[in-house]
Formats: sequence, C-alpha cells, structure tokens
Amino acid sequence: MRLTLLPPVLLVVLSMVLEGPALAWAAPDLSNTWGHILDKLKEFGNTLEEKGLEATESIKQNDIAPIQAPPAAPFLPQGWRC
Repeated sequence: MRLTLLPPVLLVVLSMVLEGPALAWAAPDLSNTWGHILDKLKEFGNTLEEKGLEATESIKQNDIAPIQAPPAAPFLPQGWRC
C-alpha cells in the first residue's frame, strides 16, 4: 500500500516545488521599492545635513583656545636657534 501511494505523493510535492513561489512570496513592485529607497535616501541626506550644520554652529559658538605647540628650543642641540 505504501509503495503505491509514494510515487503520486512525490510527484505532487515535486510539482509544487517546481511551480515557483506563491503569490504572497512574489517580488514586490519595483517602482514602489525604488521610490521608498529614494525617499529614505533623501531623508538620510537631510538629516545628515542638519547634523553637520548643527555641529559647525556648535564649533563656531564655542571659544576653543588654539592649541600651541611647546617651544622647540629645549629639544634642539646646543647652539641651534629657533
């Protein structure tokens, strides 16, 4: 009895596998996908621009003392001048 049912069951399973993806698994509409990607990319660019402008304004407003290098005279050999 088992051997008589095995080939038809295997044939049905094989046909289902080779049929391809079901409608629910089909690829989404590419125009919607590209539009969504472009919208996200624009949003990211705008956010990046805003953050950059905020950072530059913050740096401009802060009074950061310029970093001065130590005098080089102690490191030079005797008799050399800066």
